Amino acid sequence: MQKSYTKNYLKIYFWQGVSMILNFLSMFVVIPYLTSEPATYGIYSVCISFSIFLAYADLGFMGAGQKYAAECFAKGEKSEEIKIIGFTNFILFVFLILFSVFFFLLSQEPQLLVKGVDTLENKRIASSLFLVLAVFTPTTLLQRLLQMIFSLRMEDFIIQRSNIVGSIIKILSVLWFFRSGKYDIVGYFLFTQIVNFIIALITLFIARRRYNYNFKLLFRSIYFNKDIFDKTKSLALASLFMTISWILYYELDSVAIGKLLGANQVAFYALGLTVLAFFRSILGILFSPFNVRFNHFIGSGDEVTLKSFYLQVVTILAPIVVFPIIAIAMLAQPIVLTWVGMKYSSSIFIIQFLVSCNILAFITYPTNSILVAQERQKTLYFVNTLLPFIFWVGILATINFLGIKSFALFKFIAFLISGIVLSKLMINYLGLSVFEVLKRIFFPMFFPLIFLIGTTFSILKFLPHEKSKIGFLTIAFITGIIVLCSFVIQYFVSENWRTQIGKTFSILRNKE
Repeated sequence: MQKSYTKNYLKIYFWQGVSMILNFLSMFVVIPYLTSEPATYGIYSVCISFSIFLAYADLGFMGAGQKYAAECFAKGEKSEEIKIIGFTNFILFVFLILFSVFFFLLSQEPQLLVKGVDTLENKRIASSLFLVLAVFTPTTLLQRLLQMIFSLRMEDFIIQRSNIVGSIIKILSVLWFFRSGKYDIVGYFLFTQIVNFIIALITLFIARRRYNYNFKLLFRSIYFNKDIFDKTKSLALASLFMTISWILYYELDSVAIGKLLGANQVAFYALGLTVLAFFRSILGILFSPFNVRFNHFIGSGDEVTLKSFYLQVVTILAPIVVFPIIAIAMLAQPIVLTWVGMKYSSSIFIIQFLVSCNILAFITYPTNSILVAQERQKTLYFVNTLLPFIFWVGILATINFLGIKSFALFKFIAFLISGIVLSKLMINYLGLSVFEVLKRIFFPMFFPLIFLIGTTFSILKFLPHEKSKIGFLTIAFITGIIVLCSFVIQYFVSENWRTQIGKTFSILRNKE
């Protein structure tokens, strides 16, 4: 890693740390208000789940475009970079318009997708939420465009800082929309969308000032460009397949549960999805800078450094991914009971398995990025067929006697099998034996995990189990301490960790 980029990683992680604290605060403050009316919260969860589809509206061209734009950036071809970004955003714009129309139609007849919308009030809430989605769908275009511009320059932390300001405003707004005797979930959602739009405009202005970015050329480039289409279509098709696979595996839970089991069951499952989304947001930002660097190395033809960098990312980030996930899974019961109360006890099992889905994320995230960077399309097709196939076959076989638990259980099983396949691909690419991988990555985590699991298990029965803000904060504090102590043990038993942390502190001291 170059020193300049190392500093950027540190800035990204610092602001991600702030963002994580705010996300935790949002879960602590916002979710108890939203869950106070389970049926309404279930309707809200189903409607909001559709907004996630906006992230996939580019049909895979954004992912493919970012790869080639990153290579252009590494070569100093700025105008070509802008043209690629313009073309990919044109594709996104076309499909965002279609989504907006779709959301508007749903606002007229929400009961078509949400089981349990059987009162005028519930129908009004669902209709209003879909209408807000329809109006603010174009905000996604600004957000994705900005994400590409900043991430190519390894300066995602600028977007993070802007989003943090927006998060603070949205958290504080809860006190207005959910004050005593008032439960205005539609007003809250509308306000959050307005904040998102304003923050995107401010960040656009920052990009213009910071990079002297040629937005005139960018906006003129938002059209169908056949040359760029021919260049990106092959990888985009693979990315589109990945997108469809990911939607089938990751984004249809609430929709399927809402249709098959009703809004109340969605509320129980949505609590688990909230925790899963919390980890996904962290993992996304944790690995996204490295995705761009992989493409930089591909663009410059430096595969030796790419392999070394790839192995370093997996090795260093393994404990950072594994320790918090195991701690949350083990403490799911007191977390749920102190957070939202006994009425959501059905969510405990769901949270344990949904959180555990990411246990191999330190391998799956960078390995998927390597496959994209190297344009290994057949492998991508195979890996991304496994997830939805295992997931939905398992659900169809067990939903009649497991209910919503089948969704959480087979999401975990599908991800575990996919993780094992990607681990094998990683071993083959790096040319290492299974023992060498165990020695470098897993053996150093043995003693920290013994401490983490043993300590957590021994204190479990002494933790608070009744709904209480103090109790929830107590558990959060204890969890943080246990995970932090596990990191300290990791530092002493892993030479690789000590070396990397030493380099990090050296950079911070010298401010190079």
